Amino acid sequence: MLKELWKFITNLGVSDKLSQFDIRALILLNQVSFIMTLWFIFTTLLSLFQYNALAFFLSLSNVILFSAVLFINSFGRPGLSKNYFVVFGLVMVFFVNMVFDKSFNPNVQFLSTAIFPVLIYKKRSVAFSLVMISIIAFIGANIYQANHAPLMPLEVSKMGAAFNGPTFIVMIVVTLIAYFFRNVSEEFERKVVEKNRYLNELIEKMKTMQSQMINSEKMASLGQLTAGIAHEINNPINFVSSNISPLKTDLVELKELCYKYKQLHRSENLENDLKEIESFSEDIDPDFLYGEIETLINGIEEGAGRTKEIVMGLRSFSRIDEDEFKEVNIHDGFDSTLMLLKNKIKNRIEVHMDFGKLPTIEGIPGKLNQVLMNILNNASEAIQDKGDIFIKTEYKSKKREILISIKDNGIGMNEAVRRKLFEPFYTTKEIGKGTGLGLSISFGIIEKHHGNIRVNSKPGEGSEFIITLPVKQPQQ
Repeated sequence: MLKELWKFITNLGVSDKLSQFDIRALILLNQVSFIMTLWFIFTTLLSLFQYNALAFFLSLSNVILFSAVLFINSFGRPGLSKNYFVVFGLVMVFFVNMVFDKSFNPNVQFLSTAIFPVLIYKKRSVAFSLVMISIIAFIGANIYQANHAPLMPLEVSKMGAAFNGPTFIVMIVVTLIAYFFRNVSEEFERKVVEKNRYLNELIEKMKTMQSQMINSEKMASLGQLTAGIAHEINNPINFVSSNISPLKTDLVELKELCYKYKQLHRSENLENDLKEIESFSEDIDPDFLYGEIETLINGIEEGAGRTKEIVMGLRSFSRIDEDEFKEVNIHDGFDSTLMLLKNKIKNRIEVHMDFGKLPTIEGIPGKLNQVLMNILNNASEAIQDKGDIFIKTEYKSKKREILISIKDNGIGMNEAVRRKLFEPFYTTKEIGKGTGLGLSISFGIIEKHHGNIRVNSKPGEGSEFIITLPVKQPQQ
């Protein structure tokens, strides 16, 4: 409890908008003011028991002084609290030295009025001016003590001359020491700022390099699939082009039939022309043409639709400029990814999908598709001949997260390989067949989505990648 209170008081008014110097000054003001407030509350209560009205007034004034600093800081007004602290403090110290005998309350209290401006004011000219005012006030208090009796005389032995020389020297020395430590602190702060700037620049460069590596890996994955994608697009396109020629022929014949009917109003021998049209109609069989045209158009429509699906899958996977979280349907991601891998796995690998009822999640679609692509592509390569890939999705309502399992019955891996699986540039593939970045990048993408990914595998028993992703991303 006390620790939390101290932390709360210390950070009153502190914000990121302030410089490091002002933050340190504000923390110092808060801590000193809090401690002195507690002390003068104690002395105020003590003066009540002693029935000393002037002592009560002075102690209460100090309670007001220091508690007011905390009050002003709570409103985020550090400039006002600094000026208030120094001016009120200087007036109070000067007045105290007029009230009490210097042997009871030595004017070394002026030390604080000389030190604090150096520590809390960033402008040296302001700090120096306030130090000079403190020195003048110190000399004035000594002159007053030499020529006037204290307002509250106490029976204590007199110590020192009218002008307290040693205290004056201590004031100067302590002020110079404060300036020295201020300079050391500023130099240290400058170096820290420069170091932070350098580190921030380095981080930005690393982020840029990381983004480039992710995009390069994505393009490399697409490059490996290019032949298969071209083949997949070629099939429906051939289907479309092969249907166009008979469709043209059918349309020409129907057009010719229509033309003959159109010319009937000009006929001089209607019966003859009708017999000719009937003979032509029997030759081309319009009913058959109508059915064939419908079949050909359906075939063209199907080929165009398959081509569109492939292009859409390619487009959703290859987006490189997307970096915003939005609603994502994981099942759509599987559909587009499997579409791109279709030529690589068909007639060799059977994909078994057990999709649960999933809500949409917050994520970056292109990056999540890249994770699915990397894992599914690795699974297809781990199956050397024929095999199976099992995909399962499940919603964990209690944890508000989805679970994705991608399992293959390929060659599997030993424990040594499994431990290094997500390390950058680590690969078990032959030189030129893998960058070793796919799973490392996938791990980073899942981490960015505040999820996790783990692998279960044994040699000869295949591998299972288990991914969990939150439905909603935590507030940043």
